[in-house]
Amino acid sequence: MAEFVEVEDPGEIHHLNRSLSTKLRQALPYVETRTIGYPQGSFQASVRFYSSKGNGVFYWSTSISEDKLTAHNYFGHGEPGAIVPLFIDVQFNVPVVEFSRKSGGAFLRNVSTERVILAHRGIGTIGHGRVKRAELFDAMLTTLLAAETSVGTNQFLFIGELNSPTIIDEIDDFSSEFRRAARAIKAESVKAAAAKKLAPQNAPRTLSEMLRRYFDEFSGERKTGSSKSSMAQCYHGAVVRAIRDAFNDASEILKSQAIDLTVISGKNVYLFEVKSSSDPQSVYTALGQLTAHSPVVAECAPNKTLVKVMVLPGPPRQRLRDLLKDRLGIRLLTFTRTALGSITIEGIEQLN
Repeated sequence: MAEFVEVEDPGEIHHLNRSLSTKLRQALPYVETRTIGYPQGSFQASVRFYSSKGNGVFYWSTSISEDKLTAHNYFGHGEPGAIVPLFIDVQFNVPVVEFSRKSGGAFLRNVSTERVILAHRGIGTIGHGRVKRAELFDAMLTTLLAAETSVGTNQFLFIGELNSPTIIDEIDDFSSEFRRAARAIKAESVKAAAAKKLAPQNAPRTLSEMLRRYFDEFSGERKTGSSKSSMAQCYHGAVVRAIRDAFNDASEILKSQAIDLTVISGKNVYLFEVKSSSDPQSVYTALGQLTAHSPVVAECAPNKTLVKVMVLPGPPRQRLRDLLKDRLGIRLLTFTRTALGSITIEGIEQLN
C-alpha cells in the first residue's frame, strides 16, 4: 500500500478547503478588486496579495462554480495597485459536493501520520491549449507522490503539508514552478517544430535533443509498492530546484521523472542524483542511478567533462565517502532545510 491515500469524501474536502482558505486569508491581508484573465476570458474578483506593493507579488482569489459543485482557488503573481489584468499561474480547484477528478486540486492523507497534503493532478493550460500531464510531470522540479485512490494508485505533484508553517510559501513556489514548466513546454514545442521544418532530414541532433530522447525512455507512469519514506522525501523537488537556481548561467537544464537533473554549463555537463536519506541503501541506489545514466550523458556530450554529483541530507559513512570520492570520482554535496523551508546546498558553488 502507498504511503498516501487520496481524500475522496466531498464533505471532508470541503472542510479541508475551508481550512486552507482560512490560512490564506490570514497570510494574504491586502485585498483589491481586480480583473483576472485566463484563456476562456476574464472576470472581476476580490484578490488577496501577500504584500501591498512590489512586482510579482503572490496572490490568491477564490470562488465557487456556478453549479456550486466546485471550489476554485486561483494562484498567481502580479503587481498590487496596477490596472493591468492578473494572470493565473495555477488553479487548485476541488469538488465539494460530488467527488470528481476533473479538477486539478487534491488532498492526500499520510497513512502513518494522518497529516494532510496539498497535491495537484497536473491539469493545466498555457494559452488556449491543455498541457500534457506526462510532459508537465517531466518538466516540473517538484516531488511526485504516489497515492492510493478508489481507482488504483495515481501520481500527484506535491505542493505542501496543510498544517505546515511554510505552506503559503510552498504554494507560492509551486505556482511559480507550475507556470514556468508550462511555458517551457510550449516554448520547447514551438522550437522543436521550427527546427524540424528548417533542418535537413539527416541533420545531427543537438545535445538537449539527444538527452531528452534518452530521458523519454524512462518517463511515464511508474508502479509503486509499499513505502517507508518520511516527509523528508516530499521536499525532494525543492532540493532539485535549489540546485537549478545555483546554475543561473547554465546553457541548458534538463530533467525527467527518473533523472533528477542534468545541467549543461560551460565545459561541463553535470548529472545530479538527490536522495532524502544518507543511509547506505540510499547511497547505493543513487550510485546505481548515476552509473546507469552517465554513459549515455557522456556519449551525448563528448566534448564536455561529465561530473557526477550525489546530493544527500548529510555525509554518509566514512567508508562510503571514500568510495565515492577516491575510487568512483563522484562529487558529494549535502543539503539542509530550515524550519522556514529554506534549502541550502553545501559546496555547490565549488562545482562552477
